[in-house]
Amino acid sequence: MTRRKIISCLLLLCLVVSGCGGNVVTRPGVLLDAESYTSGGLDAFEEANWNSAQLLFTRALSLYQGIDDQQGILYSHINLAEVALSRRKYSTVERHLVVAADIAKKASLQQYQGRISLLYALNALQQKKTALAESMLQPLLPEFDGDNPVTIPDTIQIAAIANRTKIAFVQKQGEQLWTLRYANALKLTTINNPDLNARLLRFQSSLMLRQGNYRKAESSLQQALSSYKKNISRPGIAATLSEFGMLYMKQERWQDASDYLNRSIVVYRYLGDINKIIDETESLVVVETRLGNLERSNKLKQWLVEMKNK
Repeated sequence: MTRRKIISCLLLLCLVVSGCGGNVVTRPGVLLDAESYTSGGLDAFEEANWNSAQLLFTRALSLYQGIDDQQGILYSHINLAEVALSRRKYSTVERHLVVAADIAKKASLQQYQGRISLLYALNALQQKKTALAESMLQPLLPEFDGDNPVTIPDTIQIAAIANRTKIAFVQKQGEQLWTLRYANALKLTTINNPDLNARLLRFQSSLMLRQGNYRKAESSLQQALSSYKKNISRPGIAATLSEFGMLYMKQERWQDASDYLNRSIVVYRYLGDINKIIDETESLVVVETRLGNLERSNKLKQWLVEMKNK
């Protein structure tokens, strides 16, 4: 399920309905405009065009506020929080989520608290506040019977399991258990999203890398990369290219590592993710040094110093 499909329920609620006697009740132009901005924002978000997405969601928010459409306001703040998260504007994420959470206290909108809580957890996780993120994810997780969820996980629960698995790898504790739980959750869910399966392949590759099974790790990454490319999932493409680089560094295949790290940096540059560019460049310094490209390595070091002093 794409993000557009998840959020499209807002638009479905606003479809033209038939009135008494078969007359069509038309909606005010302001609602049509707000929906148009929201739809355009979703398109821009899927294309990783954060500036356009922010502008369009902000216009939608303004129109919804002008007619006191609480659900539209709620969705707009959630959408803007997601854009800010993608841009690593953490204080902005929290500002939008505070407003969204307050609106979601209404009885008719409480079902959106899970999505808001998930975004709070992701905001903490991106800032490497791992313990905080773990505690925030805990209420969103389904109950498990060993490795298996006891119920069919919904969208929020699947996302929570995936991010809890990520935390397991960061903490180097329970990685195999959580990878298996994520795999079993995907078998149960009716959500059809290739990116979820690609994320599983990356988790499995990380496990195999730690076990020294480089061939299987590489195969899993290649499958994940093919899936992300098919769906034009730029964050997934960038992350997988980066993991290829790490895999080849582990094997001391320095030229391959350089190629993939540079490719990852290009995609992260498109995404405007300076934090990831810095991370990749730090790895690239090691690789270029091992290749004997000292001039290149020194230039990269100088760039890192300049970026960190900004």
